[in-house]
Amino acid sequence: MFGGLVSLVLLVTLIVAMVTFRRRGTSRLDVVTMVRRFLEYSFLYSFVVASAIGATGVLSRLLDSAFDGESGEAEELALWLSLLIVAGSALVGLCLWLGRRFRSDPTEVDASAWSFYRSVVDLTAVGFVVAGSTQAIGWLLDGWDVNTWLLVAAVIWSAVGLVHRALPGGPSVVAYFVGATVALVGVSISGAVILEHFVSWAYDSATPDPMQTLGLADGNRWIDTVDHVAGATAPLLAFSGAWVRYWWLNGRTSPRSSERDGYVLLVGVLGGMAVTVVAVSGVLHTLLSWGLVASSRKAGAVAHFDVLTVYGALLIVGLVLWAYHRKEVPHAVVRQVGGRDEVSRLYDHLEAGVGLLASTVGMALLLGSLLHKVLPAPNSWDRGVGEIAVVAMTALIAGGPLWARAWGRIQSHAGEVAEEASAVRRIYLFSVFGVTAICVLASLGTMAFLVLLGLLDGGLDVEKVAILRFPLAVLGAMVLVAAYHGRVLKARLRAVPVSARPRLRTVTVVGGDVSDLVGRLEALPRVRVVRRRRIGSPDAVPIDIDSVVSEVRDSFDDVLVVVAADGSTEAIPVVP
Repeated sequence: MFGGLVSLVLLVTLIVAMVTFRRRGTSRLDVVTMVRRFLEYSFLYSFVVASAIGATGVLSRLLDSAFDGESGEAEELALWLSLLIVAGSALVGLCLWLGRRFRSDPTEVDASAWSFYRSVVDLTAVGFVVAGSTQAIGWLLDGWDVNTWLLVAAVIWSAVGLVHRALPGGPSVVAYFVGATVALVGVSISGAVILEHFVSWAYDSATPDPMQTLGLADGNRWIDTVDHVAGATAPLLAFSGAWVRYWWLNGRTSPRSSERDGYVLLVGVLGGMAVTVVAVSGVLHTLLSWGLVASSRKAGAVAHFDVLTVYGALLIVGLVLWAYHRKEVPHAVVRQVGGRDEVSRLYDHLEAGVGLLASTVGMALLLGSLLHKVLPAPNSWDRGVGEIAVVAMTALIAGGPLWARAWGRIQSHAGEVAEEASAVRRIYLFSVFGVTAICVLASLGTMAFLVLLGLLDGGLDVEKVAILRFPLAVLGAMVLVAAYHGRVLKARLRAVPVSARPRLRTVTVVGGDVSDLVGRLEALPRVRVVRRRRIGSPDAVPIDIDSVVSEVRDSFDDVLVVVAADGSTEAIPVVP
């Protein structure tokens, strides 16, 4: 029963995902057709995967027999052959069935289910190719053991990918950014490992080695480093190929979309920013703990600062990711004339949010250190705050300048109607207040619980009072953050009176196939587009999209856009 319930939930979830994934169209959603396509392409994907796995198993066994003379177990060969024969036969039959439908119904190629299927197959194929390429490059550069199954899988799935590229339609743009995200993570991790080996070699070469001084160390540091780098180069090259395929050749050149903006800002910019902040924090913590925490100096300077090689590699990777994707932000959007766009505001507020989070943590730890010295505590408690103070100073030094830099850019536009009424700015301020409110309530609730527990348990002893320093520290930091942003919010309300605040406008488009026009209009800020199909109008007519978008952008009222049969348009201001 539980398994059936899970299957039902998965089916409903996938159907909802398909509805969300589907391309915008003029016709109403046919649930029966959608479910039919979902089932057909699910079977098609299953047959493709099973056939490819079966073919991979059979060919890898043949290669093992030809080169090593190993025939393997009969059960394994029977499994691969059965998969290939049964799934392959079903695949051929289903392809013939779908081929007739594609020839009889040209709209099938535009179905979201087909695009979703193409995306999943493409991602699966590239995943196997990356795994096989990593194995092959590792064998060439570092002498890895040959895994014939992965090598054959890379060849089989390369053929699968080439066959699907010859089919009509193509993967969704979302697939490019999903693949680029995974590839970027692989490239970043592999690059960081390689850089760490080089930085570690330079550090070890520049610092004394007690074991080598005693004659107990052997081996060549440079040769060892080259061996380690060779092993990490294999995934770096494989993932780099996937990144070039998904981002450089497809995602980078794609037109403006929320998917592209999300990848650039959230994956590239925010990811690089987070890695940079972590690396800087690690470097600062290592330096400060050496000067302020006596226990850190017991192992010696060489051992203490050895961890800087890891933080140094992360810092280089984070800065490269941050700098590159920051340059892609202007390309991610067609900029509005005469002002900032939401993408630029989102970048600034993301940077400010990361800096504010680190700074708030630093303030809470600093207040906690002060309260730890002031409030009473049991004799068994360690009164030293050196390590906590080091972490607090690290967070403040790493996050404070980052927040000040980004917030300074944001506040330089404060007072402008467009800036103060921006959705990004409002979401940022409300998010800050929401998080601070939750933390304040949690702190107050914890303090109330401790006080009531002490009173009901016979009295507030020293230990119960001492624990209050933790929620008090969080409460103090949150109050400071909320107080400052409260002043900012009040200034916004004074700067933008209700009568001057932009409202959400409705643009109603009436015509035939106006998908391109609707897409451009939906990209305008504070515009809701309603689409209506005009009876008897042709499917596609040439439209001067730029003039319509310009007219709607310059208007302050709701607009009715009528597209005539000859492609001429008329934008009529209307009242709600």
